[in-house]
Amino acid sequence: MKIMVSAGEVSGDLHAAALVRELKKLDPSISFFGIGSEKLAAEGVDIRFDLTKHASIGILESLPNLLPVYFTFKKIIRLMKKEKPDLLLLVDSQGVNVPIAGEAKKLGIKTVYYIPPQEWLWGTLKGAKKVAQRIDLIVSIFEKEHTFYKNAGGNSVYFGHPLLDIVKPSLSKEEAKNKFLGKATGLVVSLCPGSRPQEIKSLLPILLKAGEKIKAEIPDVEFLMPVASAKIAEELSGKLGALKIKTIVGKNYDVLAASDLAVCVSGTINLECCLLGVPNIMTYKLSLPTYLIGKYLLRALERIPFFSMPNILLGEKVVPELTMADANPDKIAKEALLILKNPGRQDKMKADFERLKQKLGSFGVLSACAKEILRFALLK
Repeated sequence: MKIMVSAGEVSGDLHAAALVRELKKLDPSISFFGIGSEKLAAEGVDIRFDLTKHASIGILESLPNLLPVYFTFKKIIRLMKKEKPDLLLLVDSQGVNVPIAGEAKKLGIKTVYYIPPQEWLWGTLKGAKKVAQRIDLIVSIFEKEHTFYKNAGGNSVYFGHPLLDIVKPSLSKEEAKNKFLGKATGLVVSLCPGSRPQEIKSLLPILLKAGEKIKAEIPDVEFLMPVASAKIAEELSGKLGALKIKTIVGKNYDVLAASDLAVCVSGTINLECCLLGVPNIMTYKLSLPTYLIGKYLLRALERIPFFSMPNILLGEKVVPELTMADANPDKIAKEALLILKNPGRQDKMKADFERLKQKLGSFGVLSACAKEILRFALLK
């Protein structure tokens, strides 16, 4: 069997790699090729295209990437026509994967969407129906998402959230601190500017200034920065100022496990922190036009009062959210200090995170997803 994988972002690459690993356990003879990055390549997937450097969020933010992604899209379709895979496995990355699915449908190629577009949150029933029409099997990762796609006529299954199986540090907190910081005895803060070039460019300077303000109040605080690849670490070299931040490649969960607090861009990492029991702050900046379109034209904030998934799932603000004008060094540092200096607040956040875990299902999600995808792939 030949499966074509399409994962266009770093987080999707991580999730796709974990799923490929499970599929290989079930059938080692499956060959994989397609679109991805370092994690999928490490699992033996034949990577033909890497779109992670073009990943972005927002309308204006995406404009510089439109032409490169469009030309790559054309090449991807030619590849799909040439290779004629038995199955197309799409992972996240709605902007490129939904059009690819449409082309696969025309070619009669079976399609599976793992971590499908979040139409249940930011989209519409019309958008969900469009996905349902193009995708033969939708593997939802949230219960409400599953219900939404079922109501839109989609063939959706739900087993829980795969992060329950993926988020596993290899070291204890003390072991991780010793490994990354030696005999440091102070508090540890992780600054996490994301993996998209757009995020790093806009948020890294803000996080560094916030770090300086935190250190002015807590002189013995130590800083870590988890990064997705050696390439990103190299790009960050020389840009980290006087904080003596240690960048750690490919050990995100151990870095977070060592941390007393993480200041993160909005995304998967907020859920990862919560699953590890690490207090965290979400921060993000969009271009003003993108924000205004989302707020007033799409009325996104009327339907969903929160930005980060932990808050959305719990229906309350358990993770501080600092976005747009509030995503500034003063407010980030103030919120960080309120958490770092208040053990009671840390305990409350950790208790809330335990409630969150209950909403994500139970362990064994990846195995269940892989079995269902393989079963579907073998259907005549």
